Amino acid sequence: MPSPVLAAYLGPDPSVARYLARMARSLRQVDIVDQRALKPGHGAEIVIVDCRLSRHHEAKLAEAVSPGLMQLALVPEGDLYRAGIFAAGYFDYLLWPLIEQEVLSRLRACVAEVERRSAASFFSVDPIVQRSCDLLAHRIEHQVSLSELARLVGTNRTTLVDRFEASFGCGPMTWLRHYRMVEAAMRLRGSHQSIAEIARTVGYENSNNFATSFKAIHGLSPLRYRKMAVRREKPV
Repeated sequence: MPSPVLAAYLGPDPSVARYLARMARSLRQVDIVDQRALKPGHGAEIVIVDCRLSRHHEAKLAEAVSPGLMQLALVPEGDLYRAGIFAAGYFDYLLWPLIEQEVLSRLRACVAEVERRSAASFFSVDPIVQRSCDLLAHRIEHQVSLSELARLVGTNRTTLVDRFEASFGCGPMTWLRHYRMVEAAMRLRGSHQSIAEIARTVGYENSNNFATSFKAIHGLSPLRYRKMAVRREKPV
């Protein structure tokens, strides 16, 4: 049986994390913890961002999301602003007060998407690591050396590699390669761009190198992956 997907509550009230964890107990596919309880080497694939205390939570939503990270916004029932939530890049939302069946339904959708992406963990409690991830995600089409990345986040190469290893079990460049392949898979499924165009948008000038990296992560060539995705998504 695969390991459960780890979801982290990001907010001021640890009791909400415990409440969510109790609700999600019947879902074997997901574990929910408070982000303060994340241990080194344990990244989260889903983050639940508590937006209830912001009077103008649209502004908070805009600054909360990190690229590549699946996030749910926890918002008050009487202050739901769907357009703002999705425009800010959130995958979905939870309404407060929480209703168990709604929470379970939305978490199932998140887990299904995580599995579909075959993604590595993209969130770390370590601020230097998360800042590095955000920077790499924003510059996915550009080449960034380890030395340059370390300089941009204010540390040195050795420290940066050690902290990535503690958070994700791999170094920054391996993390970036996985992130690029997750993005490429999404674009192969959801766009009409050519494989060469997709390769360039995720930082590969050489399509053959892209195909080799893609197959190493997903087990299929980009062309084969796209054909299989199209067949799966056709109406029956």
